[in-house]
Amino acid sequence: MNTMLDNVVSMAVFARVVQASSFTGAAAMLGLSKSVVSARISALEARLGVRLLHRTTRSLSLTADGARLYEQCAKLVAAADEARAALDSTFREPEGVVRVTVPVGMGLWHMPAIVREARALHPRLVLDVSLSDHHVDIVAEGFDVAIRVAERLEPSTLVARRMGRERMIVCASPAYLEKHGEPSSPEELTRHNCLRLGSLARAWTFRSGRQTSTVTISGSLITDNIVMLRQAVIDGIGIARLPMSVAFADLEAHRLQQVLLDHALGEASVFVVHPYRKHMPTKVRAFIDLLIARLKL
Repeated sequence: MNTMLDNVVSMAVFARVVQASSFTGAAAMLGLSKSVVSARISALEARLGVRLLHRTTRSLSLTADGARLYEQCAKLVAAADEARAALDSTFREPEGVVRVTVPVGMGLWHMPAIVREARALHPRLVLDVSLSDHHVDIVAEGFDVAIRVAERLEPSTLVARRMGRERMIVCASPAYLEKHGEPSSPEELTRHNCLRLGSLARAWTFRSGRQTSTVTISGSLITDNIVMLRQAVIDGIGIARLPMSVAFADLEAHRLQQVLLDHALGEASVFVVHPYRKHMPTKVRAFIDLLIARLKL
């Protein structure tokens, strides 16, 4: 590779490191190893005779020289992104891999139908779906799209669009209620074995008319997996708070029974999140369009 072309590549890598705020994130964006990205930056600094980045074990920041260079490198990368977007738009059929991260319950209950429809509509599209109830850094880990369920999202540079709402309910198995009785008020939950999704979800807030009440609950199971939580409730271990979309089929089949019908829990919003503020690839746009059209909550 000649020197001029090598400089262009290294400057593009430098711009991605700044945009991702990490070598790991830039490596994921570029499809390179972290060591290659680091070597590119070190070689660029050596050729230019300046330090471009302040590095610590936890963060990166631009030096004054780095800030001046980044302003020009960002234009270079933006021009390349525009060229790629123009090329993407010439394809009639979306193709390639779209990496998606989805909460476990939503993935198991909703994604199979979406995958089937994506296959029928866009046969050259490949969906790489990861199920996780942990917060995923989609830039650092190289994902194109995330589905997130939350009351609100923390401010970030990502693009987020609310697709709908997820209603939460309190339920138990008929066998559990026959043995332990059905709570008639939120306060009575303190006498029940309440199972939790996540170690922080100790307080459940209810609304009845204009009145709200918050109850601190406890029980014999804390899990970060909603599939395990659902099964524990079906098995009669205790009472839990579940999304309606997860519990609906079990309510219909009488495996679960909703309690405290006159006391509503809060609703969570369902968001589709992605990092493409400009020039979204055709394959990603096609998947998000399908997701919004079919995931009606």
